[in-house]
Amino acid sequence: MSKAQYINEKLVEAVYDLLKDIRKEDGRTQGDVAGDIFNDIKHNFHIGRLETKGGNMKISTLFELCKTYKIPVSEFFARIEKRNPDLKIK
Repeated sequence: MSKAQYINEKLVEAVYDLLKDIRKEDGRTQGDVAGDIFNDIKHNFHIGRLETKGGNMKISTLFELCKTYKIPVSEFFARIEKRNPDLKIK
């Protein structure tokens, strides 16, 4: 019997919302981003599922998305904290 996975819903929502905003700021479609990542690591994933908060993404996927957007992971999380101060660890 497996245990239920803990998910911080507020954090997941903030991450997915920021990813969607960054993609739009970059002027790219979901297909553009998925194609770029596939070309880089030869692995498919469904960005639309991420942007609609469909599950708990792996940290490796977040890393690849940050790499694609040319945003350091540390900057990504700084933006999360700036947008949602409740997620900042004090």
